[in-house]
Amino acid sequence: MSRFTPVLVAAVAVASLGASTPAYGQASTGEISDLERRRGEITVELGQLDAELGLIDDNLARIDAEIDVRKAAIELVADELERAVDARREPEHTRLTIAIVGFTSGDPRSNALLDEVRVLEGDDEPSRRRELYQAVIEDARRQLEQFDEQLRGLAEQMTATRTTLAAAQAEQKAAETLYDEAGAKRAELAIELDETERRLHLLLSLQGKVLLTGVITFDVVNRPVLAIKIDNVVAARPQAGINDADMIFVEEVEGGLTRLAAIFHSTTPAEVGPVRSMRTGDFDLLAQFNSPLFATSGGNRGSREALGNSTLVDIGAATHGSLYYRSGRSAPHNLFTNPSNLWSVGSGEDYETGLPSPILRFREPDDPILGDPRPANGVTIDYGHTTVEYVWDGSGWARSQDSSPTVDTAGVRANPTTVIVQFTTYVSSAADLKSPEAVTLGQGPAWIFTDGQIVPAVWRRNELLDVFEYVDNSGNFITVLPGQSWIEMPRLDSATVN
Repeated sequence: MSRFTPVLVAAVAVASLGASTPAYGQASTGEISDLERRRGEITVELGQLDAELGLIDDNLARIDAEIDVRKAAIELVADELERAVDARREPEHTRLTIAIVGFTSGDPRSNALLDEVRVLEGDDEPSRRRELYQAVIEDARRQLEQFDEQLRGLAEQMTATRTTLAAAQAEQKAAETLYDEAGAKRAELAIELDETERRLHLLLSLQGKVLLTGVITFDVVNRPVLAIKIDNVVAARPQAGINDADMIFVEEVEGGLTRLAAIFHSTTPAEVGPVRSMRTGDFDLLAQFNSPLFATSGGNRGSREALGNSTLVDIGAATHGSLYYRSGRSAPHNLFTNPSNLWSVGSGEDYETGLPSPILRFREPDDPILGDPRPANGVTIDYGHTTVEYVWDGSGWARSQDSSPTVDTAGVRANPTTVIVQFTTYVSSAADLKSPEAVTLGQGPAWIFTDGQIVPAVWRRNELLDVFEYVDNSGNFITVLPGQSWIEMPRLDSATVN
């Protein structure tokens, strides 16, 4: 029977496996990647061990057969030895040997044997007796020498056969040791593989995706969107928290400047700011997030009245001043807040908020890009008094503004996975005729920058509570890679693909 029984070994390994460690509070996409890598390594190692065990098993079968042959040879030699010894002890040869010894030593008792031989031969002549004695002696000596030579040869053959048997048995023992070691290693790997697969199964069962970024997560995000208006002029930079936002909309404001509407949902930065005032276009734009919390420094009377009539939940500095604080910067670029505090207050029963719906469609890295993708190094956008540039760096779109890298207060550059240039029509705000208001219902052209490619698209949104949709000319949804996205909202014909 073959010693090679990997299925049985694996079964024993599974039976001896204990419960897996819970993933709560420990899970990460990095751990899943490590487990998948290790699973692949173990699978390769098991394959190598199976091949090694097969070779050892074949070698042991050969050695077993060789040992059987050596043992059979020893039995045959032993039988020959026994027959040779018996032949040497034949009575007549023994008597002749005694006679020869007696004759040569002058023993009269032995001479009686020779006399008997002589009488049997019918020879009473002394001369012929001497010849007979001599012939008997020579024949006995010759036969004894032959038997002795045969016995010596058989003894040497026995020694040689036993030596080869011992060598085969030593080889067998060494092969069995290797087999046991490889089998023990295989059993350990089978246990590790089972533990790895159980851990992977557990983590994957807990795994979800962030609604607004498509990034894998193990934390259930059950809270409303927090939209914070962030200043974006030179004196306001660098800003805090911009790299922690799921999405950032860049809106044109007075004088060709821009302001950010940062959308937070999956992460909670320690600080965000400088927080600035609202614009009337915010209410239509942000309504797609299903009654989000809205954090601003305030606004003019018309904007405040419009906010009260909107679906946004006011948690700004004008109504919740204790949730905001001033930094050492010069006003009005020094107002900051802690999103954790905003969520802790705004998620209470007194606030009618909802959970957001996903806006972008995400794909896996190996999935094809739909639409009509073309390679692009980046894009330059002109808002009038503000110029923005994105450059593809192989993993994201490095952002610059007014020829300076866009960085947060930690010095980390903004490098979103996706950039959407959503060409937007602006009208005058009813609250302030000098203030542009973005029109975010209807449809218009857009450029989707994803994975080093530009995809021409159409953005569309029919109702206030609908989310933006980005489709190609055939109506197919454009998919992007998981990660942060910046949605730039310039006027038509104000951007150039690089």
